[in-house]
Amino acid sequence: MPWGPIQSCEFSAKAVDMNAMKFQGMDVKSSKASKIQDGLPKPKIHLVLMSFIFCVTTPMTVLFYCIAYQDFDTALSATAKSAYSEGFLHFFLKRTPLPTFEATRGYAAWLTFQGLLYIALPGPTVFGPPTPAGRRLRYKLNGLAAWIVTVCLAVSGSFAGILSPTALAKTWRELVAVTNIFSFIILLLFQIKARVAPDNAYETYITGSFWYDLFEGGELHPRVGQYWDWRHFLSTRSGGIIAWTLIDLSFAAYQYEQHGYLTGTMFTVVLLRAVVVVDFFVNEEVFFHTLDGKYESFGFYNIYGFSAMMPVFWTLQTQYLAKHPTEISLPALIASIVIFVAGWSLRFYADCQKMRFNRTQGKCLFWGRQAQGIPVSYQTRDGKTHRSHLLCSGLWGVARHVNYAGSVLYTWSLCSLCGNGGGFAYTEAVLVTGMIIHRCFRDEEKCADKYGSGWDEYCRRVPWRIVPGVF
Repeated sequence: MPWGPIQSCEFSAKAVDMNAMKFQGMDVKSSKASKIQDGLPKPKIHLVLMSFIFCVTTPMTVLFYCIAYQDFDTALSATAKSAYSEGFLHFFLKRTPLPTFEATRGYAAWLTFQGLLYIALPGPTVFGPPTPAGRRLRYKLNGLAAWIVTVCLAVSGSFAGILSPTALAKTWRELVAVTNIFSFIILLLFQIKARVAPDNAYETYITGSFWYDLFEGGELHPRVGQYWDWRHFLSTRSGGIIAWTLIDLSFAAYQYEQHGYLTGTMFTVVLLRAVVVVDFFVNEEVFFHTLDGKYESFGFYNIYGFSAMMPVFWTLQTQYLAKHPTEISLPALIASIVIFVAGWSLRFYADCQKMRFNRTQGKCLFWGRQAQGIPVSYQTRDGKTHRSHLLCSGLWGVARHVNYAGSVLYTWSLCSLCGNGGGFAYTEAVLVTGMIIHRCFRDEEKCADKYGSGWDEYCRRVPWRIVPGVF
């Protein structure tokens, strides 16, 4: 999930070697779905169970938070007590938001507008890393232009009286319902497509286990034409990163409308999250080299996560502040900003060092010294052998996932702007911390399988995972 670009241990645009079991027995030339399952082992029962749990509980949790905001003034404990006393089934049947025509029409207009921007706006084109089938997919990087156009039109339309700045906040529960329905429709369509008409059977993984396939997804890179990439569009446009800014602005306007003033904490949250969004689009190419961008198939994890979960959980601070116009002391505000800048800078410069090492083929200096890399080789599923290096100097000589530490720091700093906001306001920080730790182990497992002794040597030289001396 993009709480900021999260890079894996790999630094270069090299071939994706997904979990080896995913592609055993596949015919790289075939596009017929009937050949997709040949030779594929069934997933272990605990993976199927976990997939079922995530597919069921994640939407329920999103709806739970929506209900907590709408009906219980963001108090999670009161929401939980009500669910227990009423009975969970009755609680959700009674309080689950329903879509309205207005919300559906608005979301359809949003998708159409973002789709037009995705196609029409100019931007440099880049090649992503080689896929398991040896393809080099092209992407047009116009996300920053789309963000600027979207925000400028929203702000100018609000001042002109054409758009209501509080529209998203006032129809929040209905919009959450619409995005949930949209996500499940897209999920169903792409599950069918993966079985009937995959873009590339060699990069399509179907085990025959319903819940596992639903969660993990089928196709790796479903696309339309030369540039339209469904994962890229959903993660950044539909309910993805561009939407965060508009949601934050709407809840800020709602705070002003309800309380007659805008708090310094609200202004700071909106501004700092906008920094994260702009940073993402300035370095948009990085996304294609992340775990989300090249390893994860297009399933529940990506579709629901990007389109339905993240717009809710990644804007909880402004939702909370809209109802509770909390101010914190000036020293606390400054401390939160300093921690944010430190975390963002750490992640930003770590990613910059890795990309610079890649672009210069290691011929660069970090901290006045020649950059160091461990030579490794690996074989992709098309039988080709590739050579690369694992960066082990600069920030990447301090910890193997030093950029993860930066992401955790700036997320906690954003939440701290809500003061004693309770679990509602700090949920994003807890989620990001848990996801970072989980992703760290997943990343290292993939790298160990891929690089073998080269990865062992890297771990010997850089013994700490995220925080030196701690973890």
